[in-house]
Amino acid sequence: MVVELTFFHDVICPYCYVQNLRLKRLLASFDRNEVRVIHKAFAIISDLDALKSIAFTEEEAREVFFKEFEIIKRYVPDYDLEGVKKRAKFSYVWSVPPLRACKAAEILGGNEAHGRFFEEAQKAFFEEGLDVTDEGVLTNIAEKVGLNEEEFVQVFRSRKSLLAYEEDEAEAKARGIRGVPAILINDRYALRGLQSEETLRTVIEDFLQYGEPKRLQLKLYWES
Repeated sequence: MVVELTFFHDVICPYCYVQNLRLKRLLASFDRNEVRVIHKAFAIISDLDALKSIAFTEEEAREVFFKEFEIIKRYVPDYDLEGVKKRAKFSYVWSVPPLRACKAAEILGGNEAHGRFFEEAQKAFFEEGLDVTDEGVLTNIAEKVGLNEEEFVQVFRSRKSLLAYEEDEAEAKARGIRGVPAILINDRYALRGLQSEETLRTVIEDFLQYGEPKRLQLKLYWES
């Protein structure tokens, strides 16, 4: 039995950052052949103009995201919030460029490359305060995860990466997903919102043993 977790996420989502930390810690206690994570892109800010409508200056834009960074501090006590604020080199950040970069990584290196790129891009944004909409930053991340820089830039700029991102978005909407983080289990059951490690462990153990949820009541993804 393989438990397949389809993880819809956004690079600039703080709850996705926390969820990924929890998933990574949890999966270390399972055999890699027992649990598989499939990475999918989902934008929380798909329109740059929407951000500019509430943040009229670059400083206001940074303040919008600093409030998002504070969310991480609630769940990760040793998170260096003040340090990241001081290092911040971004202003208007939106979801689509880093998500297209994740899909470019996937096109070049498969699902595993998508996951590695997503994690490193989140670190760049939430830990280093880098502008993850900047092509140079994204290219450096691609190199860090072992991708060829020239190939990455070519695919990232191409319509192929845009279509791949749009396909993930369309899939999410078809499955009733309206926000992230969201996890589908074995393409049937949905966990919406940030989940505790205990909840995730219980779900995985039940599916490994019984092939379905037993101790927790889960909704099918098509149920409201």
